[in-house]
Amino acid sequence: MVEADAEVVAELATELGYPNEIEAIWRRIRPIGEEDLLLVAADASGKPVGFIQAHRVCIIEVGFRVEILGLVVSSIGRRKGIARMLIGEVELWAKKIGAEVVSVRSNTKRAEAHLFYPAMGYKQIKTQAVYEKRTGASAEQEARRTREAKG
Repeated sequence: MVEADAEVVAELATELGYPNEIEAIWRRIRPIGEEDLLLVAADASGKPVGFIQAHRVCIIEVGFRVEILGLVVSSIGRRKGIARMLIGEVELWAKKIGAEVVSVRSNTKRAEAHLFYPAMGYKQIKTQAVYEKRTGASAEQEARRTREAKG
C-alpha cells in the first residue's frame, strides 16, 4: 500500500458512509504490518475500485482466525466479482498463515452484504451490539504514536 492509495481508500470509505480525510486514512495505513493484510483492487484501466482489510488474531475463546475488518467496492465496480476476488485473496492468506477461520462482521443495515456473505459460504453465527468509548486521544497523539511505532 502506498500513500496514493490513501486517497482511494478515503473515497471508497466515504461512498460506504464513513467520510474521512486523506491524511487520517494515511496515518491509519502506515502502521499496518505483518498482522494485517490490506489489498486494493483496480479495474483494467488501473483505476482502484475496491479494498479489503483483514487482521490475524488469536482470541482465547475461539482460536486463531482472520477477521475481515473492511470490504468496500465502488458503486461502479459492484457485481463484477471484485469483492469475491478480494475475499478469495484473504481466504488464501488465512490458509497460508494457518488460520482456522475467516470471519466478518456486517452492519445490520447492509442488506446486500447479508445476501453476499452466505452466498460466499459464510454462516451467520450470532447477532451482537457493538459498544465503543472514546479515549480522548487526539489526532496529534495518534500521529505521534504512529511515528514512534515506526522507529
